[in-house]
Amino acid sequence: MATKNKKNVSIQAKAESKVESKIEKVEQVKPSRPLRSTIQFRIMVGSYEHNLLCLSVILDPNSKKDPIFQPIFHFQAHSLSIKSMDIAKRYLVTGSNDEHIRIYDLQKRKELGNLLSHQGTVTTLKFSTEIDNTKTSVSTEKSGKWLLSGSADGKIIIWRTKDWEVFGTLKGHQAKVNDLAIHPTGRVAISVSEDKTIRLWNLMTAKKAAVLKIKGRDHLGQSGEFVRWSVNGDYFLVGLLDQILVYHTTTAKIVKKLAFKSTLMNFEIINIDGTEWLITGHGNGTIDFFKLHDQVISKLNSEDKEESKVWESTSETLEPIFQFRGHTNRIKGFTYFNDPVETNGIPLLISVSSDGKIVVWNLSESVRDQIAIYDTGERLNCVSACPEHVEKMETMKRRFNTLEEINGANKADELGGVSESEYETDGEEIRKMILKGKKKGKKNKNKKTKVSVTLE
Repeated sequence: MATKNKKNVSIQAKAESKVESKIEKVEQVKPSRPLRSTIQFRIMVGSYEHNLLCLSVILDPNSKKDPIFQPIFHFQAHSLSIKSMDIAKRYLVTGSNDEHIRIYDLQKRKELGNLLSHQGTVTTLKFSTEIDNTKTSVSTEKSGKWLLSGSADGKIIIWRTKDWEVFGTLKGHQAKVNDLAIHPTGRVAISVSEDKTIRLWNLMTAKKAAVLKIKGRDHLGQSGEFVRWSVNGDYFLVGLLDQILVYHTTTAKIVKKLAFKSTLMNFEIINIDGTEWLITGHGNGTIDFFKLHDQVISKLNSEDKEESKVWESTSETLEPIFQFRGHTNRIKGFTYFNDPVETNGIPLLISVSSDGKIVVWNLSESVRDQIAIYDTGERLNCVSACPEHVEKMETMKRRFNTLEEINGANKADELGGVSESEYETDGEEIRKMILKGKKKGKKNKNKKTKVSVTLE
């Protein structure tokens, strides 16, 4: 059975490799628009104090003027601590210890409803990315067609965001799901759990592709806390207490172990101007930067060795290319934001910590420094960012009730009106769907509404 699982992973990985070159080409394409005099975007953070905060940030690209933070909304979104969040296009989702997933329409600043299918803390939320091979260009931006949620109940639920129905439930973990990540193609997901296993899932069939176990005397009692794919999906990295395990996707075998001097609180893999970086956040408040290809992948010499030898080998300690020190406490999360239009092509990193501070960093090679800081006074837990234009009226979906309105819409279309995709449903429509589902649930307590297959 193990051999069969590995073959499935290998076949899946080969299929994914066909789109990698297209992904890399798209990442280098930047729209030719005039540079802005200011950089403006929005930051969302969730806190231990149950609050959701949205800030509009205005920065001077030349750093001659002080940054401006303008609160957009700040309220108690959950009854317990907010543990996870993600953004895709106009929608924000948050997960909490109260077992709820709440959905917000950022375009209209309105809560649409909440999802109640987990029986435990919602530990991780990830929107999907889809690649459309019918188009000449490929975008790796999160489309939001699907949402994956992991919980302390050990389940991973696939939500169809068109109507927020449960498309499938991935079962297999025997303990809390700590984290999950979706492959750049959107076809495969990987999850880590306190049951000390790493599971690969085929999202095309909603079935498990492989189960890997964390072995070795140096890892006794440790479980995977975080998991991320490399930019092209050739490798996936699993974070433990103070180590990172590097796996090759094609073989699903461990190929390297990295060790850190301080507790690992979070990590991300991003592409900055064609260079792939491994960014790690630590318990002492530092953020370290490593060149993934130069310091990790190019030095791999263990791919031909037996897995047991890699497991028993000593973890390698790397020296960061550079380091950020702007927090006094644990780094609880960070997000990368580099909109070619909104940020004038300046790569930004937004980090949050238990010290209550939001810090914006300029990752340009000539700067690499803190450029803005905001003290929330709360213990922050997660962060996301989105463009300022998410709230522009002209991007909202038009709805018509009369022939006159439809005729007027045809004229607007000639002027370049914007419409939504098939799965980006109007916020009011989604809200009605969710409320309707709740009412049905009250009338038929023993019946489930619109149940789809639950996979073992």
